Amino acid sequence: MPRCRICKASDDKQSIRAPFVYGGDKEHNFWQCEICEAIYLYPIPSTEEENFFYRKEFERFMSSRVGDHRDWSNAEKHKISNLDQVERRVPFIQDYLKPGIDLLEIGCSSGFMLDAFSKYDVNCFGVEPSGEFGDFLSKSGHKSVTDLSEVDHLQFDVITHFFVFEHIRDPFEFLTKTYSMLKEGGVMIMEFPCANDPLTSQYSIDAFEKFYWSIAHHYYYTPNSISFILNRLGYEYKLVPEQRYDLSNHMTWMMFGKPGGQGKFTDFLGTEVVDAYRKNLIDTWHCDTIFLYVWK
Repeated sequence: MPRCRICKASDDKQSIRAPFVYGGDKEHNFWQCEICEAIYLYPIPSTEEENFFYRKEFERFMSSRVGDHRDWSNAEKHKISNLDQVERRVPFIQDYLKPGIDLLEIGCSSGFMLDAFSKYDVNCFGVEPSGEFGDFLSKSGHKSVTDLSEVDHLQFDVITHFFVFEHIRDPFEFLTKTYSMLKEGGVMIMEFPCANDPLTSQYSIDAFEKFYWSIAHHYYYTPNSISFILNRLGYEYKLVPEQRYDLSNHMTWMMFGKPGGQGKFTDFLGTEVVDAYRKNLIDTWHCDTIFLYVWK
């Protein structure tokens, strides 16, 4: 049994949260610590395995996991199929998008968020390890590098990343590094999955359990576990609950045991029912996503 990867609590405080890891081996589990509430992958893939995965295999891996609303087959299709994410995310960020600021997006993939940020006359930089996406970013006119170390000497007004933080091996090291890259008065804005997602925390859906827990992730965070990290670092921060997937998606998982279905039953259910369901998930923190703001 492992010690907690976050608070180092002893092995008697650890229990298996998820015995099946999508893309992993039989030895892989997600464990949970009863002290800090961290949910973490163990055993841990080597850095060599991880680097190869992101450089050569990540797009194919993600293609095996998406439902009927994301396209990872090539960069152009990926960008087009994520335009709804631009519309959803921009309201969480737009107050900080002042003309002339320097912004860094870590894990910028096909650049669909960089496209949106550029419309605010922001000076955009991207970090993206994928070879295919990196070539596409260059052809699209975006300034990007393959590793954070290539820009860690620079200072930014805004540093943002979406569904990257759960992939990070050492969250303390990563947050300390990125915080040091902020200008005074700057802000980090990030979005990552919330392990309070009702599909795993409230409902019993075997197919979802075998899908959700991914070998690509080092951690799944709850409000308590991410707060534990940020309080240790002493940062000023705010957590904001968000719900990406709707009632139709949840019904699709319950009925068919697979992803997809977003909006499928909205006309039948009515927008009042769909909106009330989403609002209650957010109000009770049984949401699938967390936005985190860290100010310097």
